[in-house]
Amino acid sequence: MEPDKLIQAFTQVVREQDYVFSPEAITAIPELQKNLAELETQTPDLVAEVLRLWYIEYEDVRDAVLIQEREITRVRKSQPENQENIQENRYRVLEEDLAKLHNNKTGTNQPNKS
Repeated sequence: MEPDKLIQAFTQVVREQDYVFSPEAITAIPELQKNLAELETQTPDLVAEVLRLWYIEYEDVRDAVLIQEREITRVRKSQPENQENIQENRYRVLEEDLAKLHNNKTGTNQPNKS
């Protein structure tokens, strides 16, 4: 899977399919956020690898990401708004979406780092 597609697929799953995140996956989100924060200025390859290593532990999340990636590949429309999804924007969007998911599922209010 191409890094950009994996990141896009993971982000879409976080936004649109929060039901695939088990309580264990929700509990592990802060650690994922910490690992991603360390890679904020790194290449998409490294970010994608961190995501891959994280979601492999959570079968439902993994399956949803793989299905979403296939959809992205199949549809593959040219969407200018996705073109602006440069590295720092991609990280910020993913970080915000993960925080929202974690907060919604745990009822906590995790501060945004923006």
